[in-house]
Amino acid sequence: MAAKGSLTAKGSINFQDYDAYGFDLDHTIAKYKLVTLFNVAYDCVTNFLVNERDYDPCIKEDLLKYKDFICKGLFLDVSKGNVIKLGNDGTILKATHGTHLMSREDVQKVYGKDMQWEMTATVRKHLRNTTSEYRFFENYFDCPGLVATARIIDSIDQKNESLDLAEKEKLYSKAWKDTLDSLHNMYSPKNFSAEKGGYFQIVRNDPSRFVEECSADIKRWLKSLQQPGKIVFLLTSSQIDYAECLLEVCLGKEWQSYFDISLFHGRKPGFFTDGNPFYALEKEEETEVVTELQRNGCYSQGNIDDFNKFMAKELGKEDLKVAYFGDNICSDSYPSKHFANWGTVLVLEEMDAEGYLCSDGTVPGHEQDAEGYLCSDGTVPGHEQDAENEDTGRGVKRRKVLEHSSLVTQEEMDYMLTDFWGPFLVHREGKPKAPVEMNTFWGDVIGKYSDIAVPSLEYLAGVPLDHEFDSFCGNPKNTLGFHPGRPSSLLP
Repeated sequence: MAAKGSLTAKGSINFQDYDAYGFDLDHTIAKYKLVTLFNVAYDCVTNFLVNERDYDPCIKEDLLKYKDFICKGLFLDVSKGNVIKLGNDGTILKATHGTHLMSREDVQKVYGKDMQWEMTATVRKHLRNTTSEYRFFENYFDCPGLVATARIIDSIDQKNESLDLAEKEKLYSKAWKDTLDSLHNMYSPKNFSAEKGGYFQIVRNDPSRFVEECSADIKRWLKSLQQPGKIVFLLTSSQIDYAECLLEVCLGKEWQSYFDISLFHGRKPGFFTDGNPFYALEKEEETEVVTELQRNGCYSQGNIDDFNKFMAKELGKEDLKVAYFGDNICSDSYPSKHFANWGTVLVLEEMDAEGYLCSDGTVPGHEQDAEGYLCSDGTVPGHEQDAENEDTGRGVKRRKVLEHSSLVTQEEMDYMLTDFWGPFLVHREGKPKAPVEMNTFWGDVIGKYSDIAVPSLEYLAGVPLDHEFDSFCGNPKNTLGFHPGRPSSLLP
């Protein structure tokens, strides 16, 4: 029983029209302190690689020096030791060998004159890391592993100049396999209770070091969704022990009161495809299989069909409209749209890092920003300082007015934005023309499987629930789905 489509004939969504609202946890409700996350994760990865796999200790040093190499959405061509920024048509937009930039001629020598990556069709079909031949890095939990692998590849080349290419490729593949082992060791769910692997031990000791408390506005907004005839649910791939540790920071000890049902260890995207049963939870451990879910319950694993049955029974109807809010393109937006036909809201932190134009009329004090104006005549609250930037003495002049929320720090911007790789959504060559379209692989996926993209839940908490949001309409060339407006990289 699939939920009803999310788009209206006008190409817009209105949250008041939905029957259920679902939320991911990590990077959605739980806003991570990214600098801490990056550094702790990198330390855990490199400690494992040095201590357990005997790699050169030099890889443990100077992550700050390599922060410009961090970029969400890159691909590792494992046996070749190459890191790729991929275009929406499969063209390699930029590449490195290890951390070293490849020239256009270098790329053509490896991949042909058209610079097409042969694995593009496979990735596009599954949007999962389904083979050992490649790995894509679509979230900030595993990006530190890419930096470590690239630095190991540099070391392999430096120390093994006399080896032929086939032997080097074996070493490149081993480097990634070892790094993947380090990530599994760090994030293995059983390590939270066992206090092993490094990462979970540190989080458990001080979770407030890693995630922010949700604002009073977000908490009020979540409560406002709990209306008669509606369901609000949590669906996360995190196991309950780790998730509860974070939720108590984000929402407090009474976190369960914000949701009508809470689903953990959902194994997304498998929740939508694999048919795993639901399990009851007792003292944070899975017990017996559950065939009938109950309101206010907490469950582990599960599948979309049984969950749809629960919602239909609770709401007394089957033609459900469900909106799901999450940060992960491949685990949240893609499967919930493709397999369940849910409405999809992508929480895209890069928007906050880049800055965005408040052009959709949802942000008070930015009424003139829709036309790209600098508000310098003192009539718009919050823009009194703009007058200092007005050099003509007249009321207003055209200029992009970019906003960042208070949730993102300058240090986080320095880690999320990269001059080396360029923006996540677009690859610019020369002076851009208006309008700027998404031309990266992930920009294409966002446009197809997300209805709208927002910088944070904090933004949505300030918008009336019955607001009509323009959507992407399944069209990557349409940038109207960004709210409150297009990010800086998509502005001319």
